[in-house]
Amino acid sequence: MSHEKDVVVIGAGFAGLYAVHKLRDQLGLDVQGIEAAGGVGGTWWWNRYPGCRCDFESVHYSYSFSEELQREWEWSELFASQPEILAYLEWVAERLDLRKAFRFDTRVSSVTWDAPSARWIVRTEDGPTYAARYVVSCVGILSVPKSPEFSGTETFGGELYRTSHWPHQPVDFAGKRVAVIGTGSTGIQVIQEVAKQAAHLTVFQRSPAYAAPLRNAPLTAEQRRWNADHHAELRQGSRHSFMGIPYEGPAGPALAFTPEERRRILDTYYERGGFPLLLSTFSDILFSQEANDVVADYIRERIRERVKDTAKAELLCPTDHPYGTYRPPFETGYFEVYNQSNVDLVDVRQAPIEALTPQGLRTSAASYEFDVIILATGFDALTAPQVALNVTGRDGLTLKDKWAQGPATFLGSQAAGFPNFFMIIGPQSTGASYNAPLAIEDAIDFAAGVIDHARQAKVTTVEPIPEAERRWGELCDGILGLTLLPKAEKAWWLGRNVAGKPRGAYMFFGGAPLYRAYQAEIAAHGHAGFAFDGKAEPLSPLLRLTPVAATVVGALLVGEPKPPETVTLEETRAQMEGLRQLQAPGPQVRVETIDQPRARIYVPDADGPLPVIVYYHGGGFIAGSLDLVDSPARSIAANLGVIVVSAGYRLAPEHPYPAATDDTFAALQWVHETIGEYGGDRDRIVVMGDSAGATLAAVAALRARDAGIDLAGQVLIYPPTDPEATTASRVEFANGPLLSETAIQGMWNAYLAGAEVGPLAAPSRAQSLAGLPPALVVTVELDPVRDEAEDYARALAAAGVPVEQHRFDGLFHSTLTMTAVIPEIQELYARIGRFLEVRITGHVARKSKAVTTAGN
Repeated sequence: MSHEKDVVVIGAGFAGLYAVHKLRDQLGLDVQGIEAAGGVGGTWWWNRYPGCRCDFESVHYSYSFSEELQREWEWSELFASQPEILAYLEWVAERLDLRKAFRFDTRVSSVTWDAPSARWIVRTEDGPTYAARYVVSCVGILSVPKSPEFSGTETFGGELYRTSHWPHQPVDFAGKRVAVIGTGSTGIQVIQEVAKQAAHLTVFQRSPAYAAPLRNAPLTAEQRRWNADHHAELRQGSRHSFMGIPYEGPAGPALAFTPEERRRILDTYYERGGFPLLLSTFSDILFSQEANDVVADYIRERIRERVKDTAKAELLCPTDHPYGTYRPPFETGYFEVYNQSNVDLVDVRQAPIEALTPQGLRTSAASYEFDVIILATGFDALTAPQVALNVTGRDGLTLKDKWAQGPATFLGSQAAGFPNFFMIIGPQSTGASYNAPLAIEDAIDFAAGVIDHARQAKVTTVEPIPEAERRWGELCDGILGLTLLPKAEKAWWLGRNVAGKPRGAYMFFGGAPLYRAYQAEIAAHGHAGFAFDGKAEPLSPLLRLTPVAATVVGALLVGEPKPPETVTLEETRAQMEGLRQLQAPGPQVRVETIDQPRARIYVPDADGPLPVIVYYHGGGFIAGSLDLVDSPARSIAANLGVIVVSAGYRLAPEHPYPAATDDTFAALQWVHETIGEYGGDRDRIVVMGDSAGATLAAVAALRARDAGIDLAGQVLIYPPTDPEATTASRVEFANGPLLSETAIQGMWNAYLAGAEVGPLAAPSRAQSLAGLPPALVVTVELDPVRDEAEDYARALAAAGVPVEQHRFDGLFHSTLTMTAVIPEIQELYARIGRFLEVRITGHVARKSKAVTTAGN
């Protein structure tokens, strides 16, 4: 007979404890916890090997959901050791009375969906069976050890230890010959401690690591109390930083600094210790091989400085993967271990381990005798802990079979075909790239929100729709492909450390702020992408971003950006100028600056007279500058062989309507009269702009028509055409990305300053669009102003104006000036080039014909 429960929680580590608290104490559900270990702690119960400790600062590696817990607990070290973390979790369990919800020393044997009752049947190996509406799997990402790639573990006659299942009693290495196999994060921690006791230590290394100092230190009683009292201050901004810890942001791209400056930056963070060496030095470490080489070379240099034996030093220097593409290990005196006369290093790339033997082990080159062998050979990560539960979902589909070609989930939270089964930081979640306690809290809060939504709606089942799962997988793969991470040949987060395991993106690498944005938006859209009793809301906007655009959104979210309604004018202008960081330096062309009108003239190296583009920058009428479009202007001039006149204008609210339109039209008049002096052709002038600049370009085209200035074309990139537009995109993308409805209204209000809205402000209100020059109207999918811009294109066509209209899917407002990151910009330039070629050629031909006819 099975015991009826609302929820079964599997696991009693950080995740399992908080899941019980959230679901039992806050949602009021009947929760049963199951744990294979003899107590709480999860990975910190099992991993008791010498030297085991956390590589995130203790104050951050703790729960954040309770003010009381944060104030009451005091950490004794900067980076907590395993015993202290286990003691902390035991204290939390007692403090919140969580133990009574768990059955310990109980291993789950199977989890099977029973469709008639719409419940999961959870069977245990030697205990009761449970029937539960929901299962929350809190089994962790590194809880299944990887099987050794050699045989003979059962034949070794000495002491054999696995770091993932270490004895609870101390192990004495004094006077013994010890082997450690593996030099990842765990192996490094073990080696540092074993070398202090063993008579002789032999380290078997396959992949050397870019290990850097941890710089752990004990905390005084005063420091402990201060940290506890000031936890909110210390942790402020954690969830808005890439890995969930508020380290300083990177200084900038590596190659933007001189060699001396780079050295100073690297020295600073190497001496500080921990993850800032990766996160606070250079912004392009994981994107640019050249930038990565700067840091990799530096770490190799430091290794050579610390290891006296040249041959050992070279074996310890990684050369087969970029820095940071494996999770960086941290050390305390690790490299100095190899200066000890009783420590040897064996390169198993040159001589692979073939087998353990009764006396020790055998490689392809030699045999060794040991008293103790320690296996620090890693984990079958992320998917294996879930698969080990023997989960069978709808229609007999097992999780193992579903993932036979690689993981498939939605947010790493659920998998289609497995209703009501939630994974906490499962495959394709942020996994190890986000501070675990915070990632766990976020995942459980999200799952609890889905469960509560289902209960409130009185529905029986919830699971992802296949389209949501597909899009999430594409996003995970796409973001991974933008980085250097795939160059790590044996990385566990790519599935490459286990023979036969499918290769792919086992984690979401977009960072904590972006992942949290997905969670928040999906929840705000009625948990879009999840089917409740088979019914689902459409996918939310962020899920439609291209991987590159999603990465940009993630970068913009770092640092807790303020809500649009609270941003000051100065902050808006600074944010707009900050987008220049997403632009590549433009090509070299001749640039002349003039004051009246305020403009820059970009002249390519080409024979004239040349076509001319008069370009107006965006910025919502209140921000933007000539500097902001310097890179695009250079690129257009050089790539298309045209003169670009980037025209400035006065900004609102200091200079409200009609200042901007008067300035931009005056610049166009000046170009028409004067551009011949710069090698331009007054008969081949095109107006162009992006965002508000496109609105001003459209108005300039109207004014030029009425003034008798014959333009060859207009290129309008996502123009807002009416402050009072009530389109579907204004509703669907009211919260962005980037541009929100609130921001749009604020910008229009600042520009108009109460003035009546007419065609010189809103070109869509012109009485007639007939006689305007040919238009190329470009929009992006995820943009509040998309529909009004496309409506304007249709209105132009209806008035007899030749129109080309193109929408870039998966992009958001402002992306088409981000020349360093958005690959679609090259397609945009190609489209502009084809438009100019066709329209300008036709325009000149028509003018020539008109002149000839008049002459006759």
